Amino acid sequence: MVKPVGRIQALGMDLKLAGKEVAVIGAAKGIGKAIADGFRSEGCRVVEFDREAPSGDIERAVGDVTNFEALNAFAKSNPEVEHVVYCVGVGSGKFGFPFWRPEPSDWSRVLEINLIGAANVAHAFAPQLAENGRGSFQFFVSVAGQIGSQTDPPYSAAKAGLINFMQCAAKDLAPYGVRANAISPGMVK
Repeated sequence: MVKPVGRIQALGMDLKLAGKEVAVIGAAKGIGKAIADGFRSEGCRVVEFDREAPSGDIERAVGDVTNFEALNAFAKSNPEVEHVVYCVGVGSGKFGFPFWRPEPSDWSRVLEINLIGAANVAHAFAPQLAENGRGSFQFFVSVAGQIGSQTDPPYSAAKAGLINFMQCAAKDLAPYGVRANAISPGMVK
C-alpha cells in the first residue's frame, strides 16, 4: 500500500503525524472539512463529529455540540485521539450595528454553540488527553473575538469567551503535556 504524501511532506517536511488519531469537530464543510482532509493527507486517522451525516466512507459521529452526553460518548469511543480540533461556529444571522439591533433572544443559540459547545468538547476529551500525557486542543475562534466586531456582537462575544477559555485550558493542561490553542482566522468565504 502506498502511503499518501501530504503537502508538507512534499515540501520535504515531516510533521510526524502519520498514525496519529485526530478528532475534528465540525468537519462536514468549510474550514473543518479542509482540516480533516489535511490530517488525512498526513497519514492520520481522522474521526469526525458533526450535525451533518457523512457521505462516502468518512467515519463521522452525527450529533450536536450542545449535547454533552453525545460528545462524551464520542470521546470515550475514541480513546486513542491525541489531537482535537473544534471548528464550529454560527452567527446570529443579523447585522449587529448598533449592538442593540440583534434582540437579546438572538444571543442564546450563538453562545450555546460557539462557547458552551466548545467547553463540552474540552470536558469530554481533556481527561483522556491528560491521562495519556500528550495531545492538543486546536479550537478555532475568530479575529472577531479579538476586536469586538460590530458585525455580529453575539458571535464576537462568544468567540472572545472561547479565547479566554482556551487560555484557562492551556494553563490547566500544560502540566499534563497537553497543549490548548485558540486559532483566529479572519474572514473566510
